[in-house]
Amino acid sequence: MRDAVPKALPEAKARSIQLQLDGKFPDLTVSTTGSQIYIRGAFPVIHEAIVLDRYQIEIEWSDSDREAPVLRETAGRIPRTDDRHIDVNGKACPLVPEEWLIRPREARTVIHYLDCPVHDYFLWQSLTERGLTPHWNQRSHHVAGLIEAYGDMVGMHGEKTVRQCLDYLSKEKFKGHWACVCGSGRRLRDCHIEYLRNLQQKIPRHIAQLALKRLANPLMR
Repeated sequence: MRDAVPKALPEAKARSIQLQLDGKFPDLTVSTTGSQIYIRGAFPVIHEAIVLDRYQIEIEWSDSDREAPVLRETAGRIPRTDDRHIDVNGKACPLVPEEWLIRPREARTVIHYLDCPVHDYFLWQSLTERGLTPHWNQRSHHVAGLIEAYGDMVGMHGEKTVRQCLDYLSKEKFKGHWACVCGSGRRLRDCHIEYLRNLQQKIPRHIAQLALKRLANPLMR
């Protein structure tokens, strides 16, 4: 559910975002439709200190704690295939939303979003288009890719372990007699309970719940 937004906020927020963009991304413009903020225009891809490429993009911006921004490539240049991490409507997948949402609020800025996940996504596209091999790999598709991302988030791997970690983190509190997520056969209180308590500081309950919902429906926004 989207955070409640006062009516006066979108226009003021849009002006603030535009000021941030003007110095570094002068070809991007900010507008509002109702309470939603959009960023549109030509996005430059920098590689080895030169502008390698440009993509026409649209970002449906959100700084909510429950919704990540939505990125679209609007010129139809990227093939709409799973292998290129983009759907038939042009919605791109620069990262798993929960990876963005667990970042500190001060790190979830428009500039950081453009400089990091958006830039890396389009650089990967441009290098792939040129037949080059990027030095980093894109994640798998659908549930497998989600499990990889959530595994990195919880610091454990294997689908059963990751799902159980998220299930425990989605609860109001842990029960010591639960089976430990690591698969050791020990009770949680005798094994990884402190590890999970520390994870709670990084992955709030609502983020774990969102991750579980996404695993049940990988195509959810």
